Amino acid sequence: MKRPVAHASLEVVEKEIERLVDMGVIEPITHSEWAAPIVCVRKANGKMRVCADFSTGLNKALEDYEYPIPIPEDIFASLNGGTMFSQIDFSDAYLQVELTDEAKEVVVINTHKGLYRYKRLPFGIKTAPGIFQSIMNKMISGLDGVAAYLDDILVVGKTPEEHKRNLFALFERIAEYGFRVRLEKCSFAKPEIKFLGFIVDREGRRPNPEKVAAISKMPAPQNVSQLRAFLGMVTYYSSFIPNMKELRGPLDGLLKKDARWDWKHTHVAAFERLKKVLVSDLNLTHYDPKKRLIVAADACDYGIGYVISHQMKDGTEKPIAHGSRSLNVAEKNYAQIEKEALALVEAIKKFHKYVYGRHFTLRTDHKPLLAIFGSKKGVPVHSANRLMRWATMLIGYDFDTEYIKTDSFGQADGLSRLIQRHPLTQEDCVIASIEVDVKQVFADAVRDCP
Repeated sequence: MKRPVAHASLEVVEKEIERLVDMGVIEPITHSEWAAPIVCVRKANGKMRVCADFSTGLNKALEDYEYPIPIPEDIFASLNGGTMFSQIDFSDAYLQVELTDEAKEVVVINTHKGLYRYKRLPFGIKTAPGIFQSIMNKMISGLDGVAAYLDDILVVGKTPEEHKRNLFALFERIAEYGFRVRLEKCSFAKPEIKFLGFIVDREGRRPNPEKVAAISKMPAPQNVSQLRAFLGMVTYYSSFIPNMKELRGPLDGLLKKDARWDWKHTHVAAFERLKKVLVSDLNLTHYDPKKRLIVAADACDYGIGYVISHQMKDGTEKPIAHGSRSLNVAEKNYAQIEKEALALVEAIKKFHKYVYGRHFTLRTDHKPLLAIFGSKKGVPVHSANRLMRWATMLIGYDFDTEYIKTDSFGQADGLSRLIQRHPLTQEDCVIASIEVDVKQVFADAVRDCP
């Protein structure tokens, strides 16, 4: 299968293909029994990103590679007793892994310039996370105070001297394996680090306030519509909240027919009590790689909201973390389908560390998105450029999509409609392309260590 490339983009795409060839990432071939189409997305700097859409064939044919991703509890246990921490992030992590000759035969893309095969592990292969984790485990085997979670390496020490010793040992092993790191994403010799929704320091671990900031900062509703959105979210988690009727009683009074909107101190108190319950340990659960993962996102005219949850044994769902933000001026002009798509993409970017390498369910109340993000035939050719770009970003994730009616979508709908306005931040959605020599990184890193 080959997707057509717009004539206006041919020259830019050709330059990107030539760049990948020069880097040793791909090489031309004359024939192959396998060929995945490419999706070309123009970046903000005018350059073109060429991505392979392996969802059309190869990923279906590949056997599941059930190499276990580390259990967070085991990683946290390895960090106990530490007083100094470092996080090492790899540059173009997967593309640093060379493929065997046999593997190269199936990892082929079909372009307007002919067939090319990957020489290195590309983003978008469903078995890539397990393969990469197995390599990381071998690399750090026998090292003290080092743990690996995909391309995120953690280093701990009980003293500055021990931490520096562990860091030296890790970088020697990284150099031995020939990997490069991403300097701007590394943190060295810190008193605390953030990992999988927790803050880890010398005292142990505690929940990261960012997990519940979207609810904690939620302003009071200004009208009946916003109140209904908030109570819809409360109702969604009602099975975990005792005395629900008593807690929401004052607010329900404002929803009665012909009731006058008059927000009083009793309503403020009830609203704040319910927010505290929503962010309490009673309602939140910790990430568990053995439980089903669900990511839900929703958008309204002025904001987006999202939540990641586990499905419990009894079929109920408990949230792991929430998030929301206001739309900027340009985003407010998006079509509704684009706003809804943006919410899904932002959710996956926010929860990348939870979902990457795992199968999860992506839930939306906007049915048209199922044809774009839920297609089993690859990214639709005629999608608008913005939607195609977002769909391409999600190619490397393993998920199914699920449509939920809006009136059953309380947990994400409430977050999108009742949000605290805050500055927008841009998070990574793909591995950065900056490469830094590992020895130079190490020299710079340890220079300032205590």
